[in-house]
Amino acid sequence: MITRRVVITGLGILAPNGNGKDAYWEALINGRSGIKRIASFDPSPFSTQIAGEVKDFDPCDYFDPKLVKRSGRFTHFGVATSKMAVADSEIDLRKENRDRCGVCFGTTIGAENDIYEGQHRRFLESGPKAVSRFTAPEFTPHVSTGYICSELKITGSNSTLSSGCSTGLDVVSWGYKMVKRGDVDVAVVGSSDAPIFPFAMATFCALGILSKRNDEPEKASRPYDKDRDGMVVSEGGAAIVVEELNHALSRGANIYAEIASYASTCEAQDVVRVDMSGQALISALEQALIAGKIQGEEIDYICAHGNAIPGYDIAETNAFKAFFGNHAYKIPISSIKSMTGQAYAAGGGFQVVATSLCLKNGFVTPTINLDIPDPLCDLDYVPHHARRFSLDTALINSHSVGGTHAVLVLRRYP
Repeated sequence: MITRRVVITGLGILAPNGNGKDAYWEALINGRSGIKRIASFDPSPFSTQIAGEVKDFDPCDYFDPKLVKRSGRFTHFGVATSKMAVADSEIDLRKENRDRCGVCFGTTIGAENDIYEGQHRRFLESGPKAVSRFTAPEFTPHVSTGYICSELKITGSNSTLSSGCSTGLDVVSWGYKMVKRGDVDVAVVGSSDAPIFPFAMATFCALGILSKRNDEPEKASRPYDKDRDGMVVSEGGAAIVVEELNHALSRGANIYAEIASYASTCEAQDVVRVDMSGQALISALEQALIAGKIQGEEIDYICAHGNAIPGYDIAETNAFKAFFGNHAYKIPISSIKSMTGQAYAAGGGFQVVATSLCLKNGFVTPTINLDIPDPLCDLDYVPHHARRFSLDTALINSHSVGGTHAVLVLRRYP
C-alpha cells in the first residue's frame, strides 16, 4: 500500500496584527500586539472595550463588490485568505483536475453579525417585506465554503465545520485525511470569524471571561501571567493549501511543513468549565503522537492554546507536565493569543500559519506580556521575545467550548 504524505504549500491570513503571511510573521517575531480599543462600534457601555480587529482590509480587493455588499464579514475573510493561500502556493488551478481538489472552511459565529442581526433589525422595524432575499443563504455557515468553491472553481469534495475554537485545527485534519486516503490531491482549508459586534460582546462580557484592561489594550492578553484577568476577543481568517507530497514536488512547490498527525478528544463534563486535571488533553496528546509514531522527546515546540483564562492556562500546563514529564520543562511553549487575541474558529488557523512559519524560518514566537508567571504555569512559555531555535517537530493544541481538545503535529520538511 502506497503511503500518501501530506504537506502544507500555501498560507493566507488576515489577523489583527498583520494581513498576509509576511506582515503577520514580522509582527509575531517582534512581539507586536493587534489589540486596540474597538473601532467598529462605540464600546463605551461595555465592561470590556477592547478587541483584536482586522485593519486595512478591503474585501473588494478579493471579491466582486456586488457580492461583498450582500455577504458577511466572515465570508470576506474566508474568500480573501483562500485566494491568498492559493497565490502563495503558486498552484495553477487551471491545470488541475478540479474534481480532485477540495475545500473545507469553518466558523463559529458565522454571519450572525452583519447579516442576521442587521436583517432582523429591519424585520422588527419595517416588517417581512424589508428583509433582503439574500438573507437566508448568507447567514448559513456553509455559504463561505460555497463562495470559495465558486471563486476558485473547485468542484470536488467540500464541507463546513463548526467546532468552536478547535475549528481551525479540525479543518486541517479534514484536508489531511482527504489527501492521505486519496480522495483529493489538493485541499484549500481554513476558518474565519467576525465576532466583534455589540450583542456578541455583551454575551462575552456577561459570561465574565474577558479582560477589562481597557486602558492598556496591547497588554490585556496575558497568557500564563499571574495578573491575567481573562481573554481578549478578536476576528480574522486563515487558510492553508494542503497537498499530496509527490504532487507538490512535481510542480516544484515551496513546502512549509508536513502534517504528521491529528487527534481530538472531549472532557465530556461541562460546556463551560474546564477540567483542571487536563485529562482530555493528555488523551489527545497520546493519540496524536501514537498516530504519527512520534515519541514525546521528539516534540521541539508547542504552539499552545493559551487564551489567558486562568483555569484554562493551568489545565493546559497540568496536561503538558503529566504527559511529557520532565521533558515538558525543556520544550519551548508559546501563545500567539498574547498578540492576536482569541479569534474563535480562526484562532487555530492563526496557530497553524504561525507554526508552519516557525518550522520554515527556525524561530519560536514569544508569549508577550508574561511579566510575572503564574506559579502554577511554570513551563518555558518563551516570555517577551522570539527565540531562534532549530526545530523539526512542532505540536499545536486548541481547546473549545464543550470541553473539546484538538492536537495537530507538524514536521519540518527537509
